[in-house]
Amino acid sequence: MDSDNTQNDGQREKPLFFADTLTALNATAPEGSSVYAIGFDDTDFILRAGYRLTDGECDVCLARGGNAEFRAARRTVRKKLILLPTHDYPAAACERYRAEIKAFATLRKCKKPFAVVFDESDTHFNHASLFGEIVALDLAAFDAEFSARMDGRRIVGNTAERIATLVTELTAELKGAEKDCKAVKSALVKAGKNAAEIVMDCPELLCSSGAAQAAEAYRMLCAAEQRQPCMRGELEMILGAYVTDFYIKSLSTMQFEFPPDNNKRIDSMTSNLGVDVRRACVHISPIYPPQKLMLYEYRIKEFRAELMRALTAVVRRRSEAWQVFKRLYPDDGYCLKTLVDKSDAPLCVALAPDVFRADSLLSFLKQTGKLEKYVI
Repeated sequence: MDSDNTQNDGQREKPLFFADTLTALNATAPEGSSVYAIGFDDTDFILRAGYRLTDGECDVCLARGGNAEFRAARRTVRKKLILLPTHDYPAAACERYRAEIKAFATLRKCKKPFAVVFDESDTHFNHASLFGEIVALDLAAFDAEFSARMDGRRIVGNTAERIATLVTELTAELKGAEKDCKAVKSALVKAGKNAAEIVMDCPELLCSSGAAQAAEAYRMLCAAEQRQPCMRGELEMILGAYVTDFYIKSLSTMQFEFPPDNNKRIDSMTSNLGVDVRRACVHISPIYPPQKLMLYEYRIKEFRAELMRALTAVVRRRSEAWQVFKRLYPDDGYCLKTLVDKSDAPLCVALAPDVFRADSLLSFLKQTGKLEKYVI
């Protein structure tokens, strides 16, 4: 995992949470401090509050938006960082962020922000995507449990239970607030703050699920074909349906078919995702040695009941959330017919383990050969 060259000034064990920008700024730095603002359409309010604006070295960096703005802010020379998420709520308070290197995505380690602002009056207009970001954590928690089982690690903490409760309560609240924009925003921001706290304690949830891997493959496919993908929360919600369905079928009849063909996969990545062949060779996930594969096969049989119970619960919550997800769109989900090309989903799911490494069930299913028939 890569690491940024960041300063240690202003580092806190946990970020402070605020409900508006000026309160966060006043608590972070005195008047007269230099501020570098990223993602703002209007910065006059910063000047009126008695601060100086700069585009270079600064005392405080304010970053408003999502992962792209967070990434830019974490590369600035500054003493303290304040993030103002309008989306990407789960990633707002943790010490990880996604960066793209030659088309492939990677997780970078950085220092945590000094403060995070969860402002109900400043949320992204795509409420469905904000909801999808939070629901996606449910499958990430399952894949994290799968990874722990396969590695023989003890499952510590109650992360999965916290996420399950968050998804269940948010789904019920949004269902009751249908078409009430103010109530929907309030519920999403409150849940986003809770999600950020959970991910802050468990940063690997950001990209540990098969749906997150498939979303990266879809993003790369759209880039290669010069198409604009939908937002990440939408992608993980839609592709997550394919992944969870595949998980259920695979766990029900876990049979090894034949080893994966990494040469064919490299060819597919270069021709379909438009990546350099050398990069594809570096990023492709290696085939497990026989001893590791046999150990995983044994452990899957040993823990099949626990895994199926957990996955069935995820599917149930996702099914309930899907109805709410659709109705968060102005057209009640009619746009979902064309938002993601269904013909692209099998290829993206098949190549997902090779475009972003994660110890997910999907990555293991590649090793069993179950994904090979979808590689073109």
